[in-house]
Amino acid sequence: MDVNDSGEALELIRYNVDTGKFQCGDRALAILRDIRTPLSVVAVCGRARQGKSFILNQLLQVTGGFQIGSTTRPCTKGLWMWSMPQKRVDADGNEFHIVLLDTEGIDAYDQTAQYSTQIFSLAVLLSSLFVYNQMGGIDEAALDRLSLVTEMTKHIKVRTNSKKEDGGKELRDFTPSFLWLLRDFYLKLEDEYGRKVSPNDYLETALMPVAGVGAAVEAKNAIRTSIKSLFPDRDCATLVRPMHDEQALVNLDHITPDKLRPEFREGVASLIQLIFSKAQPKHLGAFVLQGPVLAGLTEAYVKAINEGAVPTIATAWQGVAEQECRRAADVGESAYAAAFDEVGC
Repeated sequence: MDVNDSGEALELIRYNVDTGKFQCGDRALAILRDIRTPLSVVAVCGRARQGKSFILNQLLQVTGGFQIGSTTRPCTKGLWMWSMPQKRVDADGNEFHIVLLDTEGIDAYDQTAQYSTQIFSLAVLLSSLFVYNQMGGIDEAALDRLSLVTEMTKHIKVRTNSKKEDGGKELRDFTPSFLWLLRDFYLKLEDEYGRKVSPNDYLETALMPVAGVGAAVEAKNAIRTSIKSLFPDRDCATLVRPMHDEQALVNLDHITPDKLRPEFREGVASLIQLIFSKAQPKHLGAFVLQGPVLAGLTEAYVKAINEGAVPTIATAWQGVAEQECRRAADVGESAYAAAFDEVGC
C-alpha cells in the first residue's frame, strides 16, 4: 500500500537540542484528542539501526511509512506516531483503535545514559504493548543493555509518596505487556536434553538467576529481577534472517516478499498476529484510556521531565482527569445554553 493513502509518521515527542527540553508534537496530539474510543498503544523500542521501523511498517502493511535508513546514523529521533490509528474490534465486538509508536534507538552514539532512560521510560509509560527489538539471542550483553529497566524505576513513580524500595512493585500494575523480539535468530530452540522449547521458555530460562556471589553477579540478577517484576505479562518471538544478500538488506522495506526467505515471511505473519492479539486497550487501574486522556498524559509526563521531576502516574492522571471533567462540563454548559436559546426563540 502506498504511504500517502494510509497516513504518515508524525512527531509525538521531540527533543530540542537548543533548549535541552522535550516537546510534544501538536499534530499528533490533535489526532489523539479526536479518538473517542478505547486506545491501544504499541511501541517498538531497541537499539538504533536494527529494524524497528521495518516491523512497524509490516503492521501497517505499507512501504516507506516509518523511515528506514541504510547508514549508521539513527533515523528516528524522539517518539514518532502513525497519523492514522488502526481500527480494531475486540472479542466482544467493541471497537478500539491501535496507535503505533516508533522510538529513537536506545544507546545510540550521540545519547547520554539519562536521555536513553527518558526515551525508554516515555515509551513504557504510554504503551499498552512494548516491543523490544533486538538482533540475535539473549545473552549477558543483551540483558545488560536492558539495565535501562532497572534505571527506569528511578525515573518513574506511581504516586508522590512512593517509597524507593516499593517503586518496582507498584509500577508493575501500570506497565505494558512486554514482547522481546529476537531478529536474525539462528539458535536452535532446544533444552539441554535436545528437546524443543518455545521462545517463551527460552526467555524464562534466560531470566533465571545466575549462581554465584559478588557485585557482578548481584548486578546481573538485579536486571533479571527488574524485568520479571516490571513486566509480569511477557512473551518472546523470533525471526530468522530475511535473506543472505547483505547489500539487499540495506533496502529491506522495498524488497518484494518473493525475494525473502519463506521462514522469514512465515515468522513475520505469525509476529503480526501475535502483536495484534496482545495489543489491547491501555488501562490505568480500572479506567480504559481514550485519545484525549493519552494526549493529556503525554503532555504531563513531558512537562515533568522538562522540570527535572520524576513523572508520577497518579499526579499526571489526576491532572488530566480534572482537565477532561472541566472540558466536558464546558461542552455540556454550551449545549444547554444553545438549547435554551433555541427554545426561547
